[in-house]
Parts: sequence; structure tokens; C-alpha cells
Amino acid sequence: MVKSLGVLNDYKIIAIDPSTRSLAYAIMDTDNSIIDVGKIDLSSASDIHEKLNIIGKSLPILVEKYKPRIAVIEEAVFIQNFKTSKLISYVIGHTMGILSSSCKFVIEANPIVWKSAIGYKKVSKAEKAQWESEWGVTEGKKIAAKERKERVRVIIKETFGKEFEDSLYDSDEIDALAIGVWYNRTAGERWH
Repeated sequence: MVKSLGVLNDYKIIAIDPSTRSLAYAIMDTDNSIIDVGKIDLSSASDIHEKLNIIGKSLPILVEKYKPRIAVIEEAVFIQNFKTSKLISYVIGHTMGILSSSCKFVIEANPIVWKSAIGYKKVSKAEKAQWESEWGVTEGKKIAAKERKERVRVIIKETFGKEFEDSLYDSDEIDALAIGVWYNRTAGERWH
């Protein structure tokens, strides 16, 4: 059975940037109107069961309040630390399960794909090497990480206005907004 988005021309989406510390979210309309941006804080939870419990109690409240039709969740980026990779998989899987019971579609957003589609330019090896030679390896890595986040913020500022330059939104919330922007810009491509 083929699902049609013909009746979904104007609807809400929830875009999520998951981590083991928080679920940053952006609730948006398909025209990029921002409805709400925030975080479900998981940092105080002492173990994965408590984190999943917080998600299980908090996320359905958001879904009930805003009634998104589409959920877009950033895919896991598996890192060398097996324990962290396992925990983020649990967070993402649990989040997807909760959203799939209420949203018509649950879509994963590959970080490389969504960033590229919104105009993000990667931090180059040369830039990273320059920062490391100037500031040392540890500080150079911190500068590179900050620059990666700042480049997404610049795109969001260009999309929504100057108030996002120094907004109250942190980098995870900015990423959730960017994931929503990516979905809205590319939604038509997915259904043809």
C-alpha cells in the first residue's frame, strides 16, 4: 500500500536531535514557521532506564500538545566508544517507538545528508590542522567542534533572522531546527 502525502500539505513536524544528555526538539510547520523549540533534559538521569523513563513521560506530552504528523530524528553516529553508541541507540529507538504511535511518518535524518542539503560546509582537515598547530591538539579539537556548531547556527540565522545569532537556543536546539529545515526543504524529493 502506497501512502500519499497529498492530504499533508500543511502539517506540523517534530525534528529531534538526540543525545544521551537530552532530546533537543523543534516543532515546526511545513512552511518553516517555528512553533516551539526546547529540550527534554536527560542529564540528571543516572542510568539508561531512567533516561528512557524521562523520554517516555515527556515526549508524549509534546506530541499530544502539538500533534505533529511527521517526526524527523537524527540518525545515530556510531563512535568508537561502544557503550556510548549502545546508549544512543536505545535513546533513538525508544524515541522512534513513542513517535511512531502518533506520527504518520517517522524519518531518520543522516547527519551528513541533512547538513549538506542545508548548505553546511565541513571543517576541513587544513582548518583543523591550523588550529591544532596554533593552539595545540586538545584546544584545536575544541575550536573545530565549536566551529562545526557555529556553521549550523549561521545557516539557521540566515533562514530565520538575526535573533538566532546569539539566541537563547543552544547548539543542540539549533541542530533540531536545522533538521526541521532540511526536512521541509527536501520533503518533496522523498515522495517522488
